[in-house]
Amino acid sequence: MTITVSTPATAADLRRYRTLAYTAGAVTALGALHADTSPGVVPVGPGGHTFLPAAVYAASDRCATPDGPRPQPYGQTVLDRVGTGDGELIAWRVSDGGPDPDTGTAWTAGIAWIRLGLTTRLLDVAAAHLRGRTVAGVVTLNLPMVRGILADAAAGIAEAQALLDTDVYGADLHRVHRALDETGRSCLHLFGAAGFLTDGPGSDLRVSELLAETYPPPNEEAP
Repeated sequence: MTITVSTPATAADLRRYRTLAYTAGAVTALGALHADTSPGVVPVGPGGHTFLPAAVYAASDRCATPDGPRPQPYGQTVLDRVGTGDGELIAWRVSDGGPDPDTGTAWTAGIAWIRLGLTTRLLDVAAAHLRGRTVAGVVTLNLPMVRGILADAAAGIAEAQALLDTDVYGADLHRVHRALDETGRSCLHLFGAAGFLTDGPGSDLRVSELLAETYPPPNEEAP
């Protein structure tokens, strides 16, 4: 499936990125989103930064700017490299770069769907982790406080899903990201110290939050 980028894609179109992020990871989902929404062009956030798989840079000869794509500068300084379960994401700084008005809408919405997939997977991993542990002979998953945290996390995911299902492309995306931020942090605490290891379940949360910081929705929020 290829999304037509001249008009915003529907939620049904974008939902596949949630599935890809959940089953395969951020690198795979971002590669698919890029191929569908801005092939040959490196998506750039409003702060002039990128956070993408190496394959996206290699497959692109242009960078997004508010005035449309321009040739990609070479010799970019790598700001950070973040490993994921399915590869590595690289952060760059692109001078004068920014969202392309023709493709940025679908890309930004797709990022939210990818975050939804990553956060949903984190919740499921947390539940499985707690199901295999006990406290004073009681399965940790069955402790009232733990079940309350899981219920709140599930509600946050449901809120984000419901908002995305309405085909939002503007201010409501801020609500989606806030719900996913809160849910991700709640899930992370359920892992105890293991959640804060660089190669632990917290790596998905770090990637999710960095994607939101790099490619946020427009500044205008609904009153």
